[in-house]
Amino acid sequence: MKLKGMKLQGIKRKHALLGAVVVICGCVIQLPGTFPDQEAICQENTALEQQRRASAAYFPQPVIERILVNGLEHWSQVNPQPIQVEPGDEITLEGTGLGAGTHIDFSKIIIGDVRILETDLVMFKQQLAVLDEVNFETSEVFSQWEKNILDWQQTAVQFRVPDHAVSGDLILQVQKRVGANESLLNPGRPHLVLNALTKRVIDAKFQHECDVVSQLSDPKATTPIAVTVNNPYYDQLVAKGRQAFWSWDYNIGLTHSFRDLNWTAIMNGKATDPITGEIADPVKLFGAVPTVRGEVPDDAIDDVYFDSYPMKTPIPGLLATGQQKYKGNTKDSGYVGYRYAEAVNPFSGAGSWIGFNCASCHGYRVSYEAAPGEQINKVIAGMPNPGWTMKWASLTTPNKKFEGIYADEPGPVWDPGTKPIAKDMLLYVMPPGTGEHNIIRMNGEGSSTDNDYQFSPIKIPSVTKFLPIRRPLSHTESYVGFEGSYIHAEEPDGAFGAMGKEWLEALTAYMSTLDDDDDDLRNVGLYRWLKHYGKLAAQTNGNPGEGEFVSQGWQSFSGVQAAVNRGKATFDRNCASCHQDATDTHTNEQMIRLDQVGRFFAPTIYQKETQSTRVTFLRNLYWSQHSGLLTDSHVRNLEDLVDPDRCTPGSDLYNQYYTLHAPARPDLGGPDHPQIYPDLNRRGDVFRVPKSSEDTKRGRQRNRFIERHKYFVEVPWDPDFYYWDYQKMRTEWGPGEIGSANPVVLPKTPHPWCADSAAEVDDLVQYLLTL
Repeated sequence: MKLKGMKLQGIKRKHALLGAVVVICGCVIQLPGTFPDQEAICQENTALEQQRRASAAYFPQPVIERILVNGLEHWSQVNPQPIQVEPGDEITLEGTGLGAGTHIDFSKIIIGDVRILETDLVMFKQQLAVLDEVNFETSEVFSQWEKNILDWQQTAVQFRVPDHAVSGDLILQVQKRVGANESLLNPGRPHLVLNALTKRVIDAKFQHECDVVSQLSDPKATTPIAVTVNNPYYDQLVAKGRQAFWSWDYNIGLTHSFRDLNWTAIMNGKATDPITGEIADPVKLFGAVPTVRGEVPDDAIDDVYFDSYPMKTPIPGLLATGQQKYKGNTKDSGYVGYRYAEAVNPFSGAGSWIGFNCASCHGYRVSYEAAPGEQINKVIAGMPNPGWTMKWASLTTPNKKFEGIYADEPGPVWDPGTKPIAKDMLLYVMPPGTGEHNIIRMNGEGSSTDNDYQFSPIKIPSVTKFLPIRRPLSHTESYVGFEGSYIHAEEPDGAFGAMGKEWLEALTAYMSTLDDDDDDLRNVGLYRWLKHYGKLAAQTNGNPGEGEFVSQGWQSFSGVQAAVNRGKATFDRNCASCHQDATDTHTNEQMIRLDQVGRFFAPTIYQKETQSTRVTFLRNLYWSQHSGLLTDSHVRNLEDLVDPDRCTPGSDLYNQYYTLHAPARPDLGGPDHPQIYPDLNRRGDVFRVPKSSEDTKRGRQRNRFIERHKYFVEVPWDPDFYYWDYQKMRTEWGPGEIGSANPVVLPKTPHPWCADSAAEVDDLVQYLLTL
């Protein structure tokens, strides 16, 4: 049977072939059910909540009095000797006020940059429902990473030193769960969410767990205690994790090939930009960075053979053999984060396809002077790439278009009916440095990430110091931080397949190294900001060059330090209630309800699930602002973010951001700001999307797709564009999006917290640049 080149749509039409597919490859044709519905499944555990309230009533300062290693005392307050441990050692912390444990309190233990794992990580087998093109998980467990916390009592905590631990300060931090966020759907009741690790398991017999979205107290932490970790396998783990970060394609190449996206043509300059009609340039259109030896690890350029791929693809193998490749060679495409990987397309056979990995989104090429005469050119791993866009999904190649971008698609509940649409224009103008989790899927496919016609770009975050975080994205306390995000790999723009313990542990070890450049990045950013705003000479009593300033560090200049201290006082008063902790991430991980924190664009799928937004961590803010700020990237710089006028309806700055008006087209502003934004949507101005000519079929399809998003509106003064109506969105959002009885009125200003006066802005920004 010759099926080479047969498209999935052909299989959908040819039902007679389906039986043959089942027999030959043993693959799953259709979803075996629906994804679990948390509103139908979740019920409050009142006994657990009573325990949490009881624990919250007793909240002394946690104190470590004695540390035992494998049962023997190694440190005490009266005899504070240096502590040396190895992976696998069992540590006992004895003291007072240590809390009731991670299930009752929201607690964590950190050694250096590594959080002691508090939850068993269970990896479920992932499969693809071929006809529906939807990934799901079964209840079959193929790997497991056991938690490191062994026991937790008020006076003694036991844990095992992780295999990826490194030397650093040991800190135990406790927050009490003092309540729960009220449901936006069921007023008077707490909002509950499914365990994020199991929410994609489809099995009628599987018992799903739920938890409330807790309200948290301020954190209290123990005094840091230096710990030396003798870890002879750490470098080996890091090297393996570095390959997972830079060399692997996360099964995206095969997945995109399966959906007719031709990355090879795109990267070789043979794709067409559907908006301009010109040849697509990967650098200009979606921020691809050419691989240059010395600017990236060798793993990003050299061929890397994987004896086992970090995650098994759920896509079945060639129909004639049923064999899929779970190991193979990967090679450079010429661009950072875009790698070829060997695989088997079930319809065209064996090959090697380009997919993107962590480095494509979390890799920022920077150039600076680290010391006088010492020039650094480097792609910084973990930093958000400000040029990354979703434009790649709209590109066309000979006889190939990414499936779902041009299609007959059902509409949302407020505009039902199946009609031909084109998504390319809206993808084209999406803010740089953001992704959209569901726009490239089709409505009604049955995935948990189907297109919902809710325009919700989400900013790519900096993750150079992410491991201490328990809540990635906007997940609630049942989630387990960075480690969990690659167990439960998210489609459509994330990885495909679940990562087992071996590779996950290695990737976690590599992630613990990503803050190595942070001091330089802070100093470079602060130097450039001071120079741009004419403050350098006054605050340094001279005019140092960049290399001199960076090598000495900002703390060496008394004028800089004085301004930073003034800014810190403002921060402590206005920001620290949410952005302060003991682990140097500047977040208490509070989940703030959507009607309190707001959002400029529509809330994301994660924010809808939790009905809240997690307080973000603060890191590398000079560089992070280049792709915009807040979760939707709509604030263009730190000055605007904290300016009290942004929080004041009726002010010029407020109107510029949040009201409908003719665009002012201001200068981008800000030092070292990459000139990557199209003229249409410069930050700090009204967001708008061009209308297409109704004289063409494609133009009508583009307009129809945009018009189905109910918060893009037409305005009388500009017949050529659709405008994003923030005021309409914030007052009407809810019934059509989450099924609430009434609109969930969002704040007048997204993130409605600013400085008290304009006089405080510069010093506050200067302090933020040191985080």
